[in-house]
Amino acid sequence: MTELLRHYLLYSFHSLTKYDYMAIGWILFLAILLMVLGAFIKRRSLSYSLLFFGLFLLFFGPPVIKMAMDLYLRAATVTIEKVKPLNFSRSLIVEGTIENSGRIDFSSCDIVLSVYRPNGLLKEWSAVLKPHRVDIEHFEMPLERGIAKPFKIIVDHFSNKDDFNVSVRARCYP
Repeated sequence: MTELLRHYLLYSFHSLTKYDYMAIGWILFLAILLMVLGAFIKRRSLSYSLLFFGLFLLFFGPPVIKMAMDLYLRAATVTIEKVKPLNFSRSLIVEGTIENSGRIDFSSCDIVLSVYRPNGLLKEWSAVLKPHRVDIEHFEMPLERGIAKPFKIIVDHFSNKDDFNVSVRARCYP
């Protein structure tokens, strides 16, 4: 889990573009402006509301803007075509395609593969949050808008031969 969090933070700072900086700058400017206005307004209810909304924007605005820009600019669609555990070795092969469905071209992509055990509904949510195995593969491949390319990931030392689910996400960099 810590490896996944570390890679997500590195991805977040690595994938910022000038549009992200402009959007985050506007959110921070608006948050500071609301807090200053809240400090100078005489009516307490309006002042507290502006201060609360300014603090809310200050803490939750940049991550929300980052997620919105990821969904709009850096969207990538991953399709899993084949998941096959090998019989005579402890490996798992995952094949699929990655498609650039965003608004900018990518220079490289990280594909995050999570393996978890399917259980009941509540246990499945906990398994998604703390998967059995997480592998992150970095692909240095240019990917233009609207183009799909195949990928193949081999997970070595895969010990789970029982029932399992595989989840694949893509994080792409401009």
